[in-house]
Amino acid sequence: MGGASVAQAANSRQLNQLFQKKACVSVLWQVCDLEAADLNHKNLSGFNLSGANLQGANLQYAILKHTNLSGADLRGAQLDHANFYQANLRRANLTNASLIATGLWEADLTLATLTHANLEETNLLEARLWGTNLKGANLTRGSLRGTNLQYANLAESNLTQADFHSFYFRESRKVTDLSNANLEGANLKDTNLNGVILHGTVLPDGQIHE
Repeated sequence: MGGASVAQAANSRQLNQLFQKKACVSVLWQVCDLEAADLNHKNLSGFNLSGANLQGANLQYAILKHTNLSGADLRGAQLDHANFYQANLRRANLTNASLIATGLWEADLTLATLTHANLEETNLLEARLWGTNLKGANLTRGSLRGTNLQYANLAESNLTQADFHSFYFRESRKVTDLSNANLEGANLKDTNLNGVILHGTVLPDGQIHE
């Protein structure tokens, strides 16, 4: 029996609970263990998965509208093409997760960790990325119109051909960090970059900002 099958068998009870109660949360010593669970194409809209262990889970094409995933462990999870409309992902850990063409519009990712995550062609329209750690993330061709990136760390991220049209980076003592990021080909029309850290950043024209 392979590792994934073992993990699936181990958390079958909590999977049943998840669909019966629309909730599987981690509280104190009780852990909702859905590691490596196969939830692709599942409708989990409005479910409560606060603090759940979903490390390495398959949530491709899943529907998670208004779902509570605050503090959830989604490291290495497969989230491609999933729908996270207005989902709560505050403080969630999505390190190395795959979110290709994922819908995160109006999602709350406050203080979430997405280091080295793959967000290629992901829709982050009006999403809240306040204080979010996106260091080394791939945001190629991503849509970030109206996204709140105040305090966000985008250092060393790939923003090639990303869409920042009409975006305003809010000035603050703790500014948005785009140092060493790649913005080549990105749409920065009407974008205000005042106060943004651009040290070593590759600008849309291919020039490196000193």
